[in-house]
Order: sequence, then structure tokens, then C-alpha cells
Amino acid sequence: MKRTLLEVFGGLAALVLMVSLHQQIARLEEQQKDVGALERKVDRAVEAVASAGKETDLVQMRQQLVDQMEARMGRLEAQLANATAGSEQATAIAAELARAKTDVQSFRSQLSTDFERTKALVDAYIHEVRTKEEVAELRLSKANDAIATLAGQLYRDPNQLTRTMLLPTVQLNGDDTVGSGTIVFSGENAKNGGKVETYALTSFHVVRNILADTPKAQHEGFDVTIYLPGEKLVVKGKMVASQPKIDAALVRVLTDRKLPFVANVLPRNETSAVKVWDPVCAVGCPLGNDPVPSHGEVSSLKNELNGANYWMVNAPTYFGNSGGGVYRADTRQLIGVFSKIYTHGKGTPVVIPHMGLCTPIEAVYEWLATEKLDHLVQSSSVPQPDLSQIAAPLK
Repeated sequence: MKRTLLEVFGGLAALVLMVSLHQQIARLEEQQKDVGALERKVDRAVEAVASAGKETDLVQMRQQLVDQMEARMGRLEAQLANATAGSEQATAIAAELARAKTDVQSFRSQLSTDFERTKALVDAYIHEVRTKEEVAELRLSKANDAIATLAGQLYRDPNQLTRTMLLPTVQLNGDDTVGSGTIVFSGENAKNGGKVETYALTSFHVVRNILADTPKAQHEGFDVTIYLPGEKLVVKGKMVASQPKIDAALVRVLTDRKLPFVANVLPRNETSAVKVWDPVCAVGCPLGNDPVPSHGEVSSLKNELNGANYWMVNAPTYFGNSGGGVYRADTRQLIGVFSKIYTHGKGTPVVIPHMGLCTPIEAVYEWLATEKLDHLVQSSSVPQPDLSQIAAPLK
């Protein structure tokens, strides 16, 4: 009887053990299925990236795998909590959970790496695009400048050059002094009741010398010769503002006649475009002659003298050019006021005609703004030339 009971109990124990082992095997088989499914998903992800070449698809798939692994970890943790501590089942589940955690950590690390790599690629692409845009803009600007220069050289209309650079020039005279100036405004002055007024830019030292050697000019004004087609008009002029530091002065030309020829001053927002080698034209009244032009280039943009900066031009100039205009040769825009000329030697100094200094128009703008007189400067941008006539002979 006892033997029978022992056999029965033994059989029951074996049955329980077999059931337990069967459940463990079933769970392990299920886990293996999960692992196999995950491995197949990874293989598909790799194949998808290899075939499509899309980094974003790989990142999304990895994120899906991480989500599924975390869900699987949750199931393993629940199984581990229900398993008997120290049992083979608990050990197997704990080992599998540890592997799952390692896999999740690995995938998270890959996701982070993918994100950083993608961000670096995007940043590099944006930088490359911006660099190409800047290079393209620079090339376009240089091409436009070259086109404008070429057009100006090919189509030099003498009448247009005279109207835009010679005729805005005036001559200033004292008893022993002669200088030049440039008309920059002629028309109704809204800030003075709408009266017709005319103003010319010149050098301060020209007016200073005239007032010093011509006493009556202090009250009556000094002679200003205006050049019109076929005639000369001599009127009086008076200095209304000056800035000795930059050797600049503004003269009101005393006439109620609106003059037709006014210099086009380079707009203030374009003054930084002036460069060394830019072709220029200096216009003035050397030795008391009527206005004459001379051509050259910008030689230097940095020449400090008495605390002010001047530009150097190599267009030939002489005594009497002081106060005259310096223009861009291609656009005929006023870019400076001729101020000084280099000399060599002490006893009988020799003039160096190709080393002249002019006050940059940017400095003139700044000074006139402080005087609240910057509205007395007429300026406009010069449109790009029509190249259809240039291109036509080349077809």
C-alpha cells in the first residue's frame, strides 16, 4: 500500500515537474520566437536601407524595434516576478531580460549616433548651400561690374560724359586763389520754403584761401563760374557749412535759376563698393582753366592725414583741381572731393600729378548728416546697361 502511495505521489511529482518544464519550454520557445521575429525585422531593416538608401527609414525601424524590445522586457519582468526565486525558470528569464536590456541599450545608442550623424550631415549640407550661394552672389556682382565697365568703355557718349561730369563742375575764384567745386543740388529746397537753391561741394582750404586773400568776399561772396552749353554764368557764392578735419565745405551758389546739370552722387549704401583698381575720372579747373577731365584708377583707400582718411587716385591733377569731383568712370557717380596733391622737395617743390588725395564721399555724407544738410545731395543708383546692342554683333 505504502509502495503504491509512494508510486502515486512520485508519479504526481513527475507529472508536476513535467508540466512545469513544459511551461518553461513553451515560454522559452515563445521568447525564441520573439527573438527570431526581432532578428527578421532587423534583417528587413538592413535590406530596406541597402535597397532604398534612406537613413530616416532605418531610424524609424530601429525606433520600432526599441519599442517592441521594451514591451518584451515588460513581459519578461512580469514573468520574472511570478517565477520562483532561484529556480531554473527565474534564472533563464533573468538572463533573457539582461540580454534584452543590453539590446535596447545598444539600439538606443545607435539611434543617438544616427541622429548626431544625420544632424552633422544636414548642417554640412546647409553650410555648403550657403557657401555656394555666397560664391554665386560674389561672381554675379563681379560679372555685373565687369559688364558695366565694358559697356561704359564700348559706348562712351561724349555728350553724356560732358553733361554728367564736366558741366556740374564750377570754378571758385578769389584775388589770388582758384579752385573747383561740384554742383550736387539745384532745385526747390523743401526745408527753405520751397525756394530754388543751388549748392556745390568743394574743399575747405579753397574757400579759406579765397576769404583770406579777398577781404570783400567775406561780405559780398566770391565768384563762382557756372558752365552751361555755349555760355558761362558768373555768380556769387557763400560758404554755409564746413568741416576742416576732412577738408570739405558746402557753398550756396547765389542764383534763383534751376541749373540743369547736377552730379549724381554715389548712394551712401554703395560707398563700400569702391575698390582699389576702380577706374575714375577727376574733373577740375587746374591753373584756372575751364573744367578738364583726366582718367586713372583708385590707388589706395587708406591714407591718414591730420586724423582723417583720404583716398588716393592716380588720375593726373594739378593746382586748381582742389575741390573738384572724382567720379567712377563707368557709372559717372561722384565718389569724392579732390583735396590735396603730393609734392616733392622743399625749396622748389615738384608736383607729383598722379598722387592725389580726395575726401571720400562717405565722410562727406557723415558730415552733412551732422549738419542736417544731407538732403542737399542728389544721388541714385545706376541701372545695369542694356547689353542687347553689345551682344548683337557677336551673334
